Amino acid sequence: MKYSFQQKKRSVTYKLFSKGIDATTHILLALYENTQLAREGFLRGCPQYSGFGLARAVFGKDSYPQPKKEAIRTDLSRLQKEGLIKKDPKQKIYYLTDKGKELVSYIENRFLILQEPWDKKFRVVIFDVPEKKRYWRVFLKRELELMQFQQLQKSVYIGKYPLPASLIKEIEADNMGEFVYIFTAENIDRQDEILKMLNE
Repeated sequence: MKYSFQQKKRSVTYKLFSKGIDATTHILLALYENTQLAREGFLRGCPQYSGFGLARAVFGKDSYPQPKKEAIRTDLSRLQKEGLIKKDPKQKIYYLTDKGKELVSYIENRFLILQEPWDKKFRVVIFDVPEKKRYWRVFLKRELELMQFQQLQKSVYIGKYPLPASLIKEIEADNMGEFVYIFTAENIDRQDEILKMLNE
């Protein structure tokens, strides 16, 4: 598992969900959703542009926070160094690399799950990850927290939404399935108490 890139994806997604859109996310979403904006140039069109479907879904249909142009300049350079975007030297436009597309797909996938109406089912995740796989334990906890799961006991988390298919694939691909158990339940004990915890 490319752990450092997973950390990057979680960091960008967490900021978007909990703190608002920053210049990094603004750039990535723009390139993901609208090539024409890239052709117009970020410094001219990006801050006022209204075509960010995912960003507008997060912050409302008519407005969303707009990063400063100075921050966009800085992040364009940094994102190129990180291999998330490239600039076509001939057409002088920016575009997402495969790595950049993976990151934005990660953001979109998780956001859309959290926007779905709750199906009145609870998801319980229990894991017992060996110490030599400690990085996986940290990774899984952060993913669960991102999906609004709450800790019930040590290595036991509960939430209202299903885990992303991409996360399930990662668990299976790294042979972690034998250490992770996922249950779906319609009725649980102390349901009011747990709902209050999940809705806080």
